[in-house]
Amino acid sequence: MTRNHVALHDDVVSKAFQGRNGRVFLFSHAMNVVVGPKEDRQLMTGLHTVADVHCGDCREVLGWKYERAYEETQKYKEGKFILEKSKIAKENW
Repeated sequence: MTRNHVALHDDVVSKAFQGRNGRVFLFSHAMNVVVGPKEDRQLMTGLHTVADVHCGDCREVLGWKYERAYEETQKYKEGKFILEKSKIAKENW
């Protein structure tokens, strides 16, 4: 299995998020990923426009990018990335 660097520890905004399949992390930036088409999705925190984020190497879905938040209290997520803990490996944390 090759490892593709997708995010830096310094870019972790929050580890206190829960996804459909377990813990997820909110990152301010992601790298070596492909952002898919935008779609509106009803999430636990309301309606958001999101785009799935795929590994640039293997194309597996790693999480999603928040493109737009409709709730004022959720605007801080716009432009940020959710990556599933189970899909990323911690190195040098």
